[in-house]
Amino acid sequence: MTRQTILDALWHGRDPFADPPGDLRPLDLQGWRSVHPYLEEAVREWRPGVVVEIGTWKGASTLYLAKMMAEHGVPGTVIAVDTWLGAVDHWADPALFSELRTENGFPSLYRTFLANMLREGVADRVVPLPLDSVNAAELMRLRGVSADVIHLDAGHEEASVAADLRAWWPVLRPGGLFIADDYDRLGGKFPGVGRAVDAFCAEHGVQGPWSLRGKAKFVKPSGG
Repeated sequence: MTRQTILDALWHGRDPFADPPGDLRPLDLQGWRSVHPYLEEAVREWRPGVVVEIGTWKGASTLYLAKMMAEHGVPGTVIAVDTWLGAVDHWADPALFSELRTENGFPSLYRTFLANMLREGVADRVVPLPLDSVNAAELMRLRGVSADVIHLDAGHEEASVAADLRAWWPVLRPGGLFIADDYDRLGGKFPGVGRAVDAFCAEHGVQGPWSLRGKAKFVKPSGG
């Protein structure tokens, strides 16, 4: 599936990077575990045509995935799903709240993301989708866009992660790779993530998850 096919399906043929403003924001990349062995492995071994990232923030891991695709000669597209409105922790933490760059009482972080992709020259490998997770998954199902790899880094509460897993599992193709961020078998800062992922894998009879340095991965069975 080409980037233009994805734009036709999700954006009615329009390119959100077209006609960028002259006053692009300066490069402002900020992320957590944005460079990770699981992400490079996902590109190198799965050679995905479509990667979906749920929870993008300023796009550091989106950028890494897109650059890995270029480096390994993979002609794929990263669909970056986010409301760019922040999650609970972004509104609760004064430092993170300031990163939302509110304008007229509304976050403007989306502009930062777009500028980062344009400045780093990866806009031709990225399609932003400014929707909440559940609605984005439903749109992709309706429009017949499936994913080879999904990277989940959205909400951190157990109920939120469980809802995201349920919503995106049908979007992931059989044999596809699912990566979840903020996973810690010992609980860590966000114990709800681990509980939700472990319960989901057990419920669906999925082998794994395997974990490394704050991320978990598991593969969707070929028959399911």
